[in-house]
Amino acid sequence: MTTNWDAEAVLAASNAWAWVPDGAPHVANEEYLVVAYPDWFLAPTSARVFGSQRDAAELADEVSAVSRGWGRDRLWWRLSEFTRPSDLEPELRSRGAVVEDRMDVLALPLAGGLPDLAVPADVAVRQVTDEQTVRDALEVVNDAFGGQEITDEQVATSLSEVEAGLADGTGARWVAYVDGRPAGTGGYTLAEDVCRLWGGGTHRSLRGRGAYRGVLAARLAAAREAGATLALTHGVVDTSSPILRRLGFTRYGEERTLVLDLA
Repeated sequence: MTTNWDAEAVLAASNAWAWVPDGAPHVANEEYLVVAYPDWFLAPTSARVFGSQRDAAELADEVSAVSRGWGRDRLWWRLSEFTRPSDLEPELRSRGAVVEDRMDVLALPLAGGLPDLAVPADVAVRQVTDEQTVRDALEVVNDAFGGQEITDEQVATSLSEVEAGLADGTGARWVAYVDGRPAGTGGYTLAEDVCRLWGGGTHRSLRGRGAYRGVLAARLAAAREAGATLALTHGVVDTSSPILRRLGFTRYGEERTLVLDLA
């Protein structure tokens, strides 16, 4: 268990963050992870480089070939100033890759207690456990981030993931309701004593009502009870990052998502 979370340890935990859904085609090795997510994901084909001593052009060619092998013609790369080779980002930009997102690496130590997030009394937070709460969570996600119409396949996949996380204690998700309507959602995954916070968003029509704070408070409390000593997340530079920093999170660096057209 880690209790002294210095910048180096936080950034190492951030770089190790990767997720592969059950059954998703993927290639993983010491250098990189490439995953073909379902088509309804916001980033259907994702590449994360853990570290490599190879030539940047050679590495880009190899990872792109993996994506093409699945019939995917766009590839989302997750990079930061700690990505090696250090010239991978310039190499991708020279091929036409454009920055789609900029995310701050944010963390909050949990060993010393939790911040008071002042969740309004009219915000009701429920853990996602069944089909209805899954649909409520996806409704928020689609409104907050943009997405296609919710399908039965998407609900079934999401419910299966929720049930697996609850069964082994490695993950969970919550929905906040305001005036009886789904207003906010977010989940976490436990990686040893690191709580990876993901999917935090608020329905546009109910922003400013405390739903985001309600879901965050529920996740932090559950994570601390489960033994986590660090809450780790990636906040969009211009939106969620300032909110999270006001709530007590510290910024340690930046991640960027570059989209490369492979057609």
